[in-house]
Amino acid sequence: MDEIDKAKDEFETGRWSKAYALFQKALEGRNDSAREVAQVRVLMARCLVQMGEPDKAESQLKDLRDKLSTSDQELLKQFETAWREVEDTRRLDKAEIERRKAAAKAEKN
Repeated sequence: MDEIDKAKDEFETGRWSKAYALFQKALEGRNDSAREVAQVRVLMARCLVQMGEPDKAESQLKDLRDKLSTSDQELLKQFETAWREVEDTRRLDKAEIERRKAAAKAEKN
C-alpha cells in the first residue's frame, strides 16, 4: 500500500490530520499537473475543512482550479464538493471551528 492509499484510508475514517500529513508526504517530488496529484490536493482541501481551516482549504483549491481539465467531469465534481464544504464551513460558528481545530491538534499527538 502506498502513501496515497494510506492517506485515503485515514481520510475515510475521519482522521483528517493524519490523512493530510500522509497526503503531503505522498506529493513530495510529484508533478503538479498529474491527475492523481489534483485528486490528492482536493482531498487535502477537504481535510483542511474538517480541521477547521477553511481559508487554507480555499487557498489549496484556488491554486488547483486553473490546472483542472474541463473534460474531466469526475475531478470537477470532486472539486465542487470540496468548494461547497469550504463555503459550508464558513457558516459555522466560531465554537465549532475551534472544536475542529482542537480535535485536529489532539489527533496529531
